[in-house]
Amino acid sequence: MTRYLLCTLLMLTALLSGCATTMDVAINATPDPDYHFDRQATVLVTSVGGNAENALNARYYLRDMVSAMKDQGFREVYTDVSLPKNRTPKITITLDIDSHQVTYRYTATEYGQVPTSTSTVCKNSKKKSDQMICTSTPNTTYGPVGSSERTGYTTLTTFTATARDEASKRAVYLLRVTSYNEDCQAAKVEAFLVQQGLQNLNFQERVQRNYTVTMPEGYRCK
Repeated sequence: MTRYLLCTLLMLTALLSGCATTMDVAINATPDPDYHFDRQATVLVTSVGGNAENALNARYYLRDMVSAMKDQGFREVYTDVSLPKNRTPKITITLDIDSHQVTYRYTATEYGQVPTSTSTVCKNSKKKSDQMICTSTPNTTYGPVGSSERTGYTTLTTFTATARDEASKRAVYLLRVTSYNEDCQAAKVEAFLVQQGLQNLNFQERVQRNYTVTMPEGYRCK
């Protein structure tokens, strides 16, 4: 096996193993600046209604949200399954998770044979005259010959947590975490975004962050 082929195989193996996987994350979190988040209040964590797939996916993370809220100092936090019958929630947090395909436009470079020079060959004519006959042939190489607009496809995954005050029925906190990904399983991206969102819970200040996370060596997202 040649050294070139060995290096190529090693690079391909590294890519397939997910060693270089990165995730681009955008976080937007907005609390109501005039709302007092009472840490003693009863908080209900539930999933969004309407879309059955989104609701079921979100239910996998209800307990994670409960734990994150308790880490924030809230004492009485329950899911819709664990809420005691004698408790009425003051705040309801609704989780929503959605993954769907979106399109985007991009400019792609087109490649082909590009003229670089001309080779000319001359030879004596077969006739009795001393006239030379010359033939020119263009020399080409493979390279860019132009560009074109194309359509690409990627998956947009969004994790949303909305807190509502039950007395006024208005939203008092909104957390939205998004990421675009073309290769990974939706479930793994969703789990990753939930983790990122819960690590950035902040009920005092707005949070707006865009960053890239390099996943641990050996991480597989397929």
